[in-house]
Parts: sequence; structure tokens; C-alpha cells
Amino acid sequence: MTGSVTTALLIALVITVIYYLYWLRKNNIFHRLGIPGPARIPLGELFHVIQKGARINDVDLIRKYGKVVGRTIEGITGPFEHGLPVLKDEQWKNARSIVSPTFSSAKLKAMYTLMNETSDMYRDRLLEYADKQEIFNINELSGKYTLDTISSCLFGIETNSLKNENATLIKHLKKFFTIDFTNIFLYILVISPRLGCYLAKKGYSIFPSDAINYVSNIVNHVISRRRQHLERRNDFIQMMIDHEEAVKDEEGMTEQTETKDPRHNGEHL
Repeated sequence: MTGSVTTALLIALVITVIYYLYWLRKNNIFHRLGIPGPARIPLGELFHVIQKGARINDVDLIRKYGKVVGRTIEGITGPFEHGLPVLKDEQWKNARSIVSPTFSSAKLKAMYTLMNETSDMYRDRLLEYADKQEIFNINELSGKYTLDTISSCLFGIETNSLKNENATLIKHLKKFFTIDFTNIFLYILVISPRLGCYLAKKGYSIFPSDAINYVSNIVNHVISRRRQHLERRNDFIQMMIDHEEAVKDEEGMTEQTETKDPRHNGEHL
């Protein structure tokens, strides 16, 4: 029994060493070509990300090695695979052309009313605690205020977590901001992004599927009603829909102009 265990451990050790040498050779290509970059170690910059935070670590890497550094984010599926940090080439360009105009100062000012509404609820909640002289968690309360503001301004959803923290939508949204360290897929994605990408295509995710489906259905319902002009709000979704429709109208007018142009109909003046 002891001999078989020893043999199994030796085989596992040999496989690990072979895989590490293969990984090291594959990831040393830029180093052999004389291109500077981060140290080639297992888990890459994970320890620095944990120590300094993702944003600060990214800025440090760009400052040290230039704008082209790092690797593609893999293992992202579902609605998140259409996000700007994940899209590439023409898909990224088209998505950015829709998103960028919505961040103009005039468009952001149009959301002031929505922000003011959630600010009033936040103030009322603080006054309520003050009147009752109750002890409360300011960090938790501010988090609810942030959630209400983001949901209202971006997705056109009234979460009202400041008043009703037990709502079904609130419970699902909180799952997006809570990392489940018992999810084995999270560790696979960090240790082996390629394997994580393969498993992601099979339906695995770091986010709970019930939360993704619930929130996606609500957002899709809001988008559908906006496109049918059944309701309108000065929020992020409405601005993107307006821009999308404006682009389609402009493209339609261009096609009509080209059709009427004799040069496009084979006619000669």
C-alpha cells in the first residue's frame, strides 16, 4: 500500500515538473526576444493584485512596461462577455462608439434628477436613525445608497434597497458583489485561464446563474419597453438606445441617398 502511494506521488511530482517546464518555456518567449515584462512566475501578478489592488497594479505595469502589457481576460461568459474590457477589434470599436457619447457632461447632468431622488432617500434614512437614536452601520447604508444610484442611473431599475433590503432583486444583486471562495471554478480561472475559458463555455461561472438570469431578465424587459417607447427615463440605458436609433436613422438616410444617386443606379448624366 505504501509503495503504491509513493509511486503515485512520484508520478504526480514528475507530471507537475514537466508541466511547469512546459509552462515556463511557453511564457519565456518575450523574455528570450529581449522584450521586457513582468516576472514569469506561476499565478503571474496575482500576489501584486491582492497586495496593491487591480487598478493600482495595472497602472504600475503600464508605467513600467508601456500600454501593451498583460493578457486577454479569459473565462468570461454570459452577459459579461459583451463588456468593453472583454471585447476586441471591431466589436470593441462599435460598442465604444455607442457608450462614449453617453458620458458627455450634458448627458450626465440629465441624470441629476435620478441621483437627487436616491440622495433624498439616503438623507431621510439618516434622519430616521438620528430621530430614533439608533446605532447603524454607515458603510452598509452607504453601500445601499450606491446600489440604488447605480441601478437607477444605469439600468433604469428602482431597487429601493434603502427602504426594502429584503427584496428579491436586492438579494440577487448582492451576489454579484460577494465573492464565493468555495467556488472551485474561481481557483481554476486564476491558476489555468485556458482551462477556465473552456469550462466557462460549458456553463461554469464565478457568478451564480440564478442571479445572472434574474437580473438579465429584468434589464432585457426594461430595454424592450424602451425600444417600444412604452416608457422613458433620463438614464444610461435610454441614452444608449437613443444613440443606437440615431445611428440607424443616419445609416438609413445614407442608404436612401446612395440609392437615389444616378451613379449608383448605372445611369449616366
